[in-house]
Amino acid sequence: MARNSAGVRPTRRSLADLSQVVPNLGTPLDELDHVVVTVAQTVPEQRQAGGAQRILALKDRVWFKVKVGDQRAVVTELSDSERAEDYPQGVGNWWIGAAGHRQADSPQRDFYDSITRECTAGKALSTVGLLPTGWDWKRLTAERAVAWRVEMKRMVIRLIAMSLTSGKVAVAEFQRHRIKALVRADNGHEAYLAIIAEGIPNPEVFALLLDCVPGISPDDWQLEPSQVAELDPSRGEIVWSTLFPREVASAILALDE
Repeated sequence: MARNSAGVRPTRRSLADLSQVVPNLGTPLDELDHVVVTVAQTVPEQRQAGGAQRILALKDRVWFKVKVGDQRAVVTELSDSERAEDYPQGVGNWWIGAAGHRQADSPQRDFYDSITRECTAGKALSTVGLLPTGWDWKRLTAERAVAWRVEMKRMVIRLIAMSLTSGKVAVAEFQRHRIKALVRADNGHEAYLAIIAEGIPNPEVFALLLDCVPGISPDDWQLEPSQVAELDPSRGEIVWSTLFPREVASAILALDE
């Protein structure tokens, strides 16, 4: 299952405020190695315990302070209805909207004063500009897709390794789907690998599943039943098989270590 983090994510704007380069999609933004992002992760728990410090000047929604050294940030929690997609509970709710530095000796440049001025037009105050934008939601969705792929690949490699060592079908549940792997050697000569799935009607998802097997080209897979592997799918199963070279088996066992 893709990672369901309830972490506090920096927006693209706050990444720029923190002078942070956008990392690759394998790094969830709430796990970014920056002290402000790290300390911001404590805000939800502080709020739950009644200890989070609210920024009273930002009145249109609830914003909390993040303080570490002379660095400052503002954090807010979105309701589920404010999120761009129907993410799992807790995902994409907490955001760092902006960051800066404390300069108490200069009210004109102090972060909390300057962010209040930034959000004020005449007598109206709006912090909408600090909330996540389309880029932030696309980034979150892309991170989850990458995490899903990594987790699926890890599971497929584990299943193949289990079947290699046991000679039996290896089974796992993955996001409400049942995935199986079977390595079958005929008389000690050619070996076949079968990937079996139940409940995956989308061929694109199945293609991603097969692509998780390292060392096997997409063109090498054949849908069962076939005259080569002669596997007979059970009801509700989709089975793809391929010849399974010894060097690929060795590589998969090494990856599973």
